[in-house]
Amino acid sequence: MKLIKTTLAFVVTAAISSGVVHAAETTLSGGTINFTGQVVDGACAVSADSLNQTVTLDQVRASRLQTAGQAAGQAKSFNITLEDCDTTAWSNVAVTFNGQSDANTVGALANTAGAGAATNVALQLYGQDGNAMTLGTTGNATTMTTGENILPFSVDYVATAGAATAGGVAAVATFTTTYS
Repeated sequence: MKLIKTTLAFVVTAAISSGVVHAAETTLSGGTINFTGQVVDGACAVSADSLNQTVTLDQVRASRLQTAGQAAGQAKSFNITLEDCDTTAWSNVAVTFNGQSDANTVGALANTAGAGAATNVALQLYGQDGNAMTLGTTGNATTMTTGENILPFSVDYVATAGAATAGGVAAVATFTTTYS
C-alpha cells in the first residue's frame, strides 16, 4: 500500500512538472549595446581602457589648500597605455592635455563641478617626470618600445586664489599623442 501511494505521488508530481516544462515561450525586451571604435594611422593605438577613463582623487581637507599655488601633496596616478606600437617610423611619443583652464592658475584644469563646488581649487596634471604640465602644451617626449607602452601621469588638487573652501571638484581633460 505504501509503495502504491509513493508511486502515485511520483506520477502526479511528474505530470504536474511536465506541464511546466511545456509552458509557452516569453520574450522580454533587453537593453541597448553601443559599439564604438576608431581606425588610426599612427605609431600606436591607444588602449580602450585609456580612451575614456575616470580618475577618482581621494578627499582632501581644505586646510591643505590655504595658499594660491599650493598643491595638496596627494597626487593620484593614472596611465595612458599605447598598444601595438611600431617604432620603425617613429620612436618617440609626447602627450598634450587640453581642457578648460582655471582663470587664476593658468594651465591647470578649472573646477567645473557646478552647484556646491569647492572654490579656489583646480586640478594640476603632472607629467612622467613629476613636473607640472600646462594645458595645451606638449609634454616631454618619451622613447617608445615596440609593442605596449605605458605612460604614467598624475593629478593633484591645487589652490588657485587663496584658501580653498569645501565642495565638489570635477574637471574634464582630453589628450592627444604626437609621434616623432
